[in-house]
Amino acid sequence: MIAKMAYFRAEKRGFEPGWEQEDWLESERLIDEMLKNMGR
Repeated sequence: MIAKMAYFRAEKRGFEPGWEQEDWLESERLIDEMLKNMGR
């Protein structure tokens, strides 16, 4: 799930290099937030 979201974030930016870690960490954060909200 994280990899797919990170891929789509990179795709949206035109696969500009240098953002890989940022894409991964932000995707991880967003998915964690979504999962926490589902448990409420």
